[in-house]
Amino acid sequence: SRLALDTRVGAALRAASSSLARGSSSQAPLLQPAMPKPTITQHMSYIQDKMNPIMEAMVTAVLLQCPEDPAEFMVKWLLEQNRYDRGEFGRDAGKEELAKLRKEVEHLKEQKVKLAEAIAHTK
Repeated sequence: SRLALDTRVGAALRAASSSLARGSSSQAPLLQPAMPKPTITQHMSYIQDKMNPIMEAMVTAVLLQCPEDPAEFMVKWLLEQNRYDRGEFGRDAGKEELAKLRKEVEHLKEQKVKLAEAIAHTK
């Protein structure tokens, strides 16, 4: 929650200020203050608020489809969801990048054929 985050940030800032005042060099660097670890209650709230809605919807989709490869299905399902941040997978590949990748795939296919031929000749 916002209050818990504010509390943790405040505690980290106070600890860093205190460390500077003491001149302690054994503490973590000022740029990376040690954040208090989340409590069990904070973990449970995160799971309940953030993860459960996604997991419940995904598990329901898996059970409705009963795919042969559930892991692959789940990855594809997550990527198809517009309401969740898909990070790098969600960005649109431009036409130039797509053409470059297709050319690379063709090159790799040619290499695969050559390697298969080389293996066949060594037997």
